[in-house]
Amino acid sequence: MSDRTPGFHRCRTAFLAFIVALSGLPPSLRINGAQARMASTGRQVIIISIDGMMPEIYTSPRNLGLHLPNIEMLTRQGAYAEGLEGVFPSVTYPSHATLVTGVRPAKHGIENNRVFVPPDQRPSNAWYWFAKELRTEPIWMTARRAGLVTAAVSWPVTAGADIDHNAPEIWKAGENPLTWKRILEECTPGLAPIIRASIREPSEVVRDESRTAVSEQIIERFKPGLMLIHLTELDHVQHTYGPRTPEAMRMVEKQDGYIGRIVEATRRAGTFDQTTFLIVSDHGFMPVRKRFLPNVLLAREKLITLDSAGKVVSWKAVAWPSSGGCGILLKSPEDRQTLAKAVSLFEKVALKPGSPIRRVIRRNELDRLGSYPRAAFALEASPGFVIDWMNKEPALRDSGDYRGTHGQLPSRAEMRASLILFGPGARRGARIPLARMIDVAPTVAALLGLRFPKVEGTPLRALIKIR
Repeated sequence: MSDRTPGFHRCRTAFLAFIVALSGLPPSLRINGAQARMASTGRQVIIISIDGMMPEIYTSPRNLGLHLPNIEMLTRQGAYAEGLEGVFPSVTYPSHATLVTGVRPAKHGIENNRVFVPPDQRPSNAWYWFAKELRTEPIWMTARRAGLVTAAVSWPVTAGADIDHNAPEIWKAGENPLTWKRILEECTPGLAPIIRASIREPSEVVRDESRTAVSEQIIERFKPGLMLIHLTELDHVQHTYGPRTPEAMRMVEKQDGYIGRIVEATRRAGTFDQTTFLIVSDHGFMPVRKRFLPNVLLAREKLITLDSAGKVVSWKAVAWPSSGGCGILLKSPEDRQTLAKAVSLFEKVALKPGSPIRRVIRRNELDRLGSYPRAAFALEASPGFVIDWMNKEPALRDSGDYRGTHGQLPSRAEMRASLILFGPGARRGARIPLARMIDVAPTVAALLGLRFPKVEGTPLRALIKIR
C-alpha cells in the first residue's frame, strides 16, 4: 500500500465517484481551475517511454526492415538526439527516476529496480514502486504546484505520488504475469472506472494495448498539462528473444501504432496543437547467452556463509545485481579487510580470458557516475553475460530463455537510450549526436515554462523552442 489513502478506501472513493457520474453529475469531466490555467498557457507535454527502445530504431529504421509511419513522422518533422546517455545501472527504475528528476541515482535514491534486502533476511521481491522513495522533487510535483493537471500511466516509482490522475506501475510481489489488481488498489480516486472501462477484469494481464487505452481516456477527459506514459512490452520481448530479432522488430511496429493512437487522442481532445511529445527510452540492449553469479564466488571466499540447504546464515559482502551491472555491498562499510578481499577476487576474475566481468568499478568512479551510493564497488558484465543474484553453484551457467540484457555502463554505445521531440516546442529538423538523460526533466520544465533548479542536467536548447 502507498503512504496516501489505503487501497480499499481509494477504490471505494472511485466507485462512489462512478455512481455520481452515472447520475448525470460527472465531476471527472468538469474543468477545474488548474485545467483552465493550463489551457491559458498553451503548453502541454506528453512523455512516452518505450522501454528498451534503441536509437537505431528511429535513426535507421529501414536498415532494420521496419515500417514505422508514426515514429518516422515524429522524427522527420520534429527534433532528436542520435542517442541518450543514461545512468548506471542502465535499468528501468533508476533510469525513469532520472528522466523525471534530472539527477542521477545517487541523488534521487532509486539505485536499482529491486529494493535491497540483506541476504540473511526473507526476500521481499519488492521494487522501488513508491514515489516516497524519491529523495528529490520530480517534475510532476513542480508542474502540479504551478497549476498544471498531471497524469501518469505505468510510470515507475509513482505509486502514492501527488499526481492528479495516476495508474502506477505496481504489482503484487511474485505476481507473474502482471495484472491490474494492485494498480486498481493504488490508482488515484476517480480513475478506477476509466481503467475498468478499458480492460475486461482486474485479473487481465497488463499489456501495452490496455495502457494505451487508459492513456487515451485520460487525455480526452482531463487534458493533462503533463502526462507520463510507460510502455513495456518491447523490453520483455527483447529479454526473451534478444535485440534485433524478428520478434523484437514486430513489437517495435506495434509500439509505433500505440504512439500513433496517443497522438490521435490529443487531436480528439483538441490539444494536439499545443502538445509537445517526447518519445524516450530508458536503456539500450545487448544479446546474452551466459549468467554469472558473483555470490557463488563470495561464498567460496567465506564472505557469505551458507547452511546445508544453501540458505545464507551470515555475510560480509554480497552482490546486488542489476542485469549487466552489479553493486557489491558490505555488511560493515568500514570493513577494509573484506573490501580488499572482495576487490582482489573480482579483479582476478576480470583478467581471465572470456571473463564474465568486463570491469571492476571503484567507489571514486561510482561517485563520478552518481551510482550505487551504498556499494563499496561495482561490476560491469562482459558482452554476452548477465549478472544474477543466486548463490548456488555453478557460478557460470547458460542464460536459458533470457536472451537480451542491459544494465552496463551508459557510456557503452549499446546502452544508449532514445529521445525524439515533436510538436510546437520542438525545433523542427534539429539533431544532436548525444543528449544526457539528466537533461530530459530540465527540458520538459523549459517547455512548460517551469522553474526546476535542483537538477544536474540542463535544457536541450538545441532541440527546443521556448515561446
